[in-house]
Amino acid sequence: MSAEPSFTFYTYSSAVEPLEARWRDDGVGDAFFGNADAARAAIEELRDAVANEPGHDCPSMRLERIETVPVTRDAFLALLNDGVGSIVRNYDIIDTIGGN
Repeated sequence: MSAEPSFTFYTYSSAVEPLEARWRDDGVGDAFFGNADAARAAIEELRDAVANEPGHDCPSMRLERIETVPVTRDAFLALLNDGVGSIVRNYDIIDTIGGN
C-alpha cells in the first residue's frame, strides 16, 4: 500500500451529461468540495440562480463523491497534464437533486 495519501472530494454535474463523458476536459472547470453538504449547498445555489433566469430550467444535478489515487509526484503531473479524470480512483453518484 502506498504511503502517499488519497483524498475524498465531492462535486456535481448535470444529470443530462453522459456518464462516459464525465471526466473529459470540456473546458468547463469543476468545483470540488471537502464534504457533501458544501457540494449540496452549491447545487442549491446554482439551481436558485438558474431559476431566476427567464426561460431557463435547471436540469437534475448529480451529487458525486470521488476518491483520488494516492497523490504521488506522477499523479500530480497526470492531474496537471491530463486533467482530473487521471487521478480519480473511485467515483460514485450519491444523490440526484431536482429536475425541471
